This record gives sequence, C-alpha cells and structure tokens, in this order.
Amino acid sequence: MQIKEINKKHVEAKLYGNIGSFFADGNSFSSLLDGFETKGYTEVTIRMHCYGGSVFEGNVMYNALQRTNLKVNIIIDGVAASMGFFMLPAIENVFIAENGFGMVHRPSGYDDGDADAHLATAKLLRDMEGSFIKRVSERTNMTAEEIKAKWFDGKDHWLNADEMVQYGFAKKKLPATAKNIKILDDEISQGLTAEAMYNRFAAFLDNKNNKNNVQMNPLVTLLVAALQLEGITAESSEADVVAAVTKKFEGLNTRITTLEGEAKAKAAATIKAMLDNAKVPAGDLRTTYEKIGETSGVDTLAAILKPQTPGAVVTTDITSLIKHEGKETPGANTSKDWNWYQTNDPKALEKMQLENPDQFKALYKAEYGVEPA
Repeated sequence: MQIKEINKKHVEAKLYGNIGSFFADGNSFSSLLDGFETKGYTEVTIRMHCYGGSVFEGNVMYNALQRTNLKVNIIIDGVAASMGFFMLPAIENVFIAENGFGMVHRPSGYDDGDADAHLATAKLLRDMEGSFIKRVSERTNMTAEEIKAKWFDGKDHWLNADEMVQYGFAKKKLPATAKNIKILDDEISQGLTAEAMYNRFAAFLDNKNNKNNVQMNPLVTLLVAALQLEGITAESSEADVVAAVTKKFEGLNTRITTLEGEAKAKAAATIKAMLDNAKVPAGDLRTTYEKIGETSGVDTLAAILKPQTPGAVVTTDITSLIKHEGKETPGANTSKDWNWYQTNDPKALEKMQLENPDQFKALYKAEYGVEPA
C-alpha cells in the first residue's frame, strides 16, 4: 500500500489489489489508520482499485474505517468490486472516477467436507449475505427484498459511475485518473469477471501525478532493512517486493549450498591428510576411519589416531569404537562398544575414563552423538 502526504494534516493511501493480500489485510490496514492518527494527520484519502477478496479481512477493515477519528475519503480510481464494494458504506465521502465501476453480488465459498460441513458453510454465507444486505439497505434506503431481487441473485452486477451515484454508493463523479479506457455499457460490463475488470483498469492507470512525497509502507521498510533488498522503492508494487524477497532467499540458498560443499571438501581433505600422516593403508580399516571422520568429526578421528606414547604406532582397536545394531552374544568375539562395556565390564569403562580419556570420549560420542560433558 503506497502512501503520499498531501499536507501536514492530510495523507493519501492506495488500496489497489486484493483484500487479504500481504499489505491489504485487516491488521495492516487498521494499524495504518492508527499510525496516521499518531502522526497527527486528521484526514486520509484512500484511492481504491480493488476487485474484492477475503470477507473476514474486509470486515476488519470496514470496522476500522468506522472506528477511526480521521476524516476518511474514498476515491474509486477504477473498480470497487465484491468485498471492496461492501466496504464503501462504512463512510460517507465516496467519490468515483467517471469511468469507474462498482460490482455487487452474493458472497460465495466452497467446502469439500461432509453434509454437516456444507450446511455450516451455507449458514456462514447466509450470515455474511445478511450483513451485506443490511449495509446496502442503510445506504440506498431500499428494502432487503428489493436488494435481494436486484443484486443478490447469484450474478455479478456491475454499476457504472452514474449508477453508483444514483444508488448512493458514491457522492459524485470525478474526472478519470485512468486514461484511454472506454466507458463500458451495461451489456459489456456484465460479461466481465471481477478480475478481468481489474486487469482492464490496471493496464491503463496513470500514476504519474502520485509520485511526489510517496512514503514507503512501514512493513516494506522493515523488509528492505532486514533483508537488504535491492531495487525496492515507495513506488514498488507488492509483486515487486515478493520478487525481491524470493530472489534474496534464492541467493542465500545458493550461497549455503556452496558453503556446505566447500566445508565438505575441506573436511575430506583434512581426513585424508590425517590418515596419510598416520600411515593408515587403503582398505576396510581406512574406510572405517574415513566414515568416523565424516560423521563424528575430525576431532574424534584425531583422538583415535593419537599414539599412546611418543613414537608409538596407532594401536587403537577401531572395532571397539563402532556402534553396532543388535545385542551382543555373551562369549562371542564381538566388538566392544559402549553398550558392551556397560553390560559386561562397567568397571573397565570407569577405568578407561581415567586412564584413556580419548578412547572413552570416542566410545561415548559413537553411542550418543556428542562428547561427554
């Protein structure tokens, strides 16, 4: 949502797009109005080009418009459709571009559950419909039955600028801010979906007069600072911001993958050098040492390869440091891992902790994945 200061008391904000999107949800919108009051503004003009969206988020925005102490004006630059239309009765000062449109219809939804789930959805939709009819009735002075017959019949009903003024949804028409768009007659407009109408206007909106004193949305400012986004300005659209964030994370993921590959290659080179220095020959023993270095780290491997006395060769029984699945058979010639010592000779394990701490740490880490505290 773009923000432009008109003067020290009057600010302008754009509500372009879909209600419920990242910068046009109930929380962001109500926080925006509260922020304007805190900064000392007394009037806000909301330029609207909206084809609808979430009823729940729209209701929060509607309530925020009714609650605020600001003088609120809405100018429909292009389209106020569906939930965007049902927000209009929240305030009196609604204006519409001479080639703008409103669109009213029944709320719709879907459910893929059982019969009770469908009934619950139907009740919710009827409750929403009742709320919308009440709003429209208060604005038009039409009865609920008249409104149902005219606009709540399951079809999309497009109202041109004259009709919006006629029924009281707007006070007056304004010169168009969207250039080169033909004013559509009822027959053409009835054949367009809400999104098609939105796209028709979005392609031609003239924003050249709205570029001065534009303030960046506070949420975008935080994102730009936290992620160090490039190329994002106050004029950037939501799609631009999302694209910049996506690009940033793609770059970070690529960097992480590169660093992981470099770390793995460096570890492999270190392990090879350690085994070469210890003169461990090729074969199963060296393969086992390599596996320990990869999974438990080079520090554990260094402890295993460390000679017991100066000038001594490596004598550690590597099989005693390997964790095996399953239980040991008493009396069998099997590997002596942590479980073997605890079951068959716990005193030897205690002695090892004092006399051969490196072997004790290796056994402990092979069993639990961390070194003893």
